[in-house]
Amino acid sequence: MTTTLKKDTSIETLRGLAIILVVIGHVIGSGSDGGMKVEDDSFLRHFYFTFQYLRMPLFTVISGWVYALRPANSGNLLGFNLKKIRRLFLPLIFVGGAYYILQAIIPGTNFSYELTDIWRILIFPYTFYWYLQALFIVFLVMSMIDSFKLANSVKSWLVLLLFSIAALYVRNSFIPETMPNYFGFKGGLYLMPFFVLGVGIQRFKNIFQNKVFNWLCAITLIAGLVFQQLVWYGIIDYELKASSGIALLIGLIGVIVCLRIHFTFKWLVWIGSYAYTIYLFHSFGTSGTRILLHKIGIYHTVPVFLFSLLVGILLPVIVEEICDRFSLSRLLFLGRSFKNPKSTPLKLKTTSN
Repeated sequence: MTTTLKKDTSIETLRGLAIILVVIGHVIGSGSDGGMKVEDDSFLRHFYFTFQYLRMPLFTVISGWVYALRPANSGNLLGFNLKKIRRLFLPLIFVGGAYYILQAIIPGTNFSYELTDIWRILIFPYTFYWYLQALFIVFLVMSMIDSFKLANSVKSWLVLLLFSIAALYVRNSFIPETMPNYFGFKGGLYLMPFFVLGVGIQRFKNIFQNKVFNWLCAITLIAGLVFQQLVWYGIIDYELKASSGIALLIGLIGVIVCLRIHFTFKWLVWIGSYAYTIYLFHSFGTSGTRILLHKIGIYHTVPVFLFSLLVGILLPVIVEEICDRFSLSRLLFLGRSFKNPKSTPLKLKTTSN
C-alpha cells in the first residue's frame, strides 16, 4: 500500500525561497569573474555575501527534513539508493552534459572546458552540479546509518551531528586543497551536518519547539549576522569561510530559525514544487539571457539581473512540464521513474493551503 504524505506548505515556501536565493547567487556569480561579473564592492556582491551561508544549507536541511518523512531501512536500502542514483546521476549526465557542451561551443560564456574532458563530470565536481554528487554521498551514508537504526534516539542523533561537524573540521584542517575531489566527497562532508540537522528537526520535533531554545537560536543568529556585516565593512579583520567557524554557525542556526518561523506564500510554494528542476536547468536561462542581452547591447545591471533571474526560474518550469510528459525525457532529464507519457493537456501545477 502506498502512503501519500501531505506537504507542509511552510517547508515548501522555504524550498521556493531557497531555490530563488540559489538562482540569484548564480546570476550574480560567486566572484567578479563569474555570472554578471559585478564588482566586489557592489550592492549585488554584498547581497551575495549576506546570504551565501544560508542558501545551500537551507536547501540541504529541507532535503534532510523531507528524507526523514520516509527514511531508508534495512529492507529497502538497495532500492532506496538505486532510486537516488536515478534521481541524481541521470540528470548529472544528461543535463550537466548538455550544459558542459553548450559552455564549450557557445561564445560569451564565462567558463568553458575541452569537450574531450566531458567524462570528468561523473568523477569530479563540475560547476554547481557538484551538489548532485555530494548529496548522493550524504544519502548513501544516512541511509546506511538508518538501516542500522543508529540515529533513532536524540542522543545518537546528537552524536551523529557532532561527528559530521568534526568530519568537516578534519576536511578543512587536514585534507589539502590539492587533493582530487573524487565524486565530490569534500562537498558531501560539507553538506552532511546540514542534512543531519534537517533529519533531527523532523525526527525530534520537541527539541526544536522549545521556546527558550528558539530564542537562543534567534539571538545567536542575529549576533552572527552582525559579525558577518562587520567583516564585510572591514571593521573586524576575520576570514569567513562557508564551511568553518562563524559561517558554519550562521548556516546551522539560521536554518533552524527559518524552519521555526512557519510562514506560507502560495507563489513560493508553487516555485518550491519545481525546485529540483529549477536547480538543474536554471543556468541555461540565466547564462543564456545574459549573453543574449549583451548581444543586443544591454549591459545595465538592473535589466540584466531581473531578466536573467526571471528566465532562470521560468524556463525550468516549462522544461519540466514538457519533459514530464514523455517517458524517456522524464527519466533522463528529471531523474523520475520511467512511465507512459501523459495523455492529459499541458497544465502547470497548482497549490492550495
